[in-house]
This record gives sequence, structure tokens and C-alpha cells, in this order.
Amino acid sequence: MKGCLVAVGILVGIVVLVVVFVLSGFQHIHVRYRVTVEVQDGEQIRMGSSIIDASYDIEPDYVTWSGPNTYVRVEGYAPTVDLGEKGLLFLTFQDAERTVDEMTERNEQWRCVFGDIGCLPSAAYRTPIINRPFSERKTTLEQLLRQSGPREVPFIVLPRLVRFRDVDGGHKLVPVSPNDLAASFGPGLQLKRVTLELANDPITPMPPIWPQWLKESAKRYVGILEG
Repeated sequence: MKGCLVAVGILVGIVVLVVVFVLSGFQHIHVRYRVTVEVQDGEQIRMGSSIIDASYDIEPDYVTWSGPNTYVRVEGYAPTVDLGEKGLLFLTFQDAERTVDEMTERNEQWRCVFGDIGCLPSAAYRTPIINRPFSERKTTLEQLLRQSGPREVPFIVLPRLVRFRDVDGGHKLVPVSPNDLAASFGPGLQLKRVTLELANDPITPMPPIWPQWLKESAKRYVGILEG
């Protein structure tokens, strides 16, 4: 009986060690960055920025049953520009809707396997993030994290820009073209630039300029305005 217990104990110990070994190879690498949106409104510049955290999965290369992993977890709130009486402009966490020609242009500017928000740091610093093998993904992410300073992001790689049809209570999001803000907000407005910079600061809380009804119902927009 005692011998059986010892054997069972050894077996359990081996299983625990195997599980610990396997799990130790799974990691998450966080890339925290500040996105700043600048809008030319007549003679003045209106700005909105937000610090966002993107988490990329790293798996051991010996995990052969896992295919390409393009999911990126994002925490934070959509950078929001207050355009006064004209409304709010949001840079969302959703992929932009693109025509075939726009998709071709995007791929020519910067090809990336992740969603738009996960590709932003890579596109800004011109540092590719390899999808597989995961050892190369880790290496390229570590290379990305060594970059510094603000970088402009090409408009063609930006996530979806939106506004609310009625910011005082309407819940319908309307797409906004980064190349034609005037069509959505009126004459005199244009997207001047969007910059990205790696940061170590805390994630920016919910923007105080959001109307009360949006603050109270923000969970309805998880994945769009809230990560």
C-alpha cells in the first residue's frame, strides 16, 4: 500500500512538473502606447490622446496544434477629440472599412496580420511583428519595445474613425473618413495628423469629455470605444 502511494505521488509530481513546464512557455507581451489625434479646425488645432495597452500572445514553438494567432487584447478608451458644437471624433478599436484599392494601398504602406489597433505600433515604428513562429514574434516585439519617440501614423492604416449622429443622446455611430472630416463635421475641419509614442504611464481613464449618457452606457461599446 505504501509503495502504491509513493508511486502515485511520484506520478502526480511528474504531471505537475510537465504542466508547469508547458504553461511557463505561454506569455503575454504588452505594448503600451499613447495615440494622439490632431484636427485642424480653422485656425486652431484640437487634440485628443489616450494611452492604450495592447497584449500579444506568445506561445512555445513546440505548440504545433495552434495555428496563426492574430488576436490582440486591448485595454483603454478610444482617443477622443472635442470639436465643440460640431461633436466628438473617436478613433475606435475597430478595423476600418476599406475598398479593394484602399486595402491594396494599406498593404503597400504596411502589411500586418493583426487588427488595425494591434498593428498601429508596428506601423508607426516600421517594426514588423512576426506571426509565427512565436519565438520570432517575441523577438520582434522586444525590438519594437526598444523604439522611442513619437511617430506619425499613415492615415491608411488607422482604425475606424466615427462620430455619434447625435452626441447629446443618439446612440448611432457614423463612420468618418480620415481624408474628409469636413463631410462629417462641416467645412474648415481636416485630420492634421495622428501620432503614436510608446509609454509607461497608466492607461488613460474614460475621457471626461464623453457625455454622461455615454459614460453610463460605455460597456455597450466594448471593443469599439472601450477595450
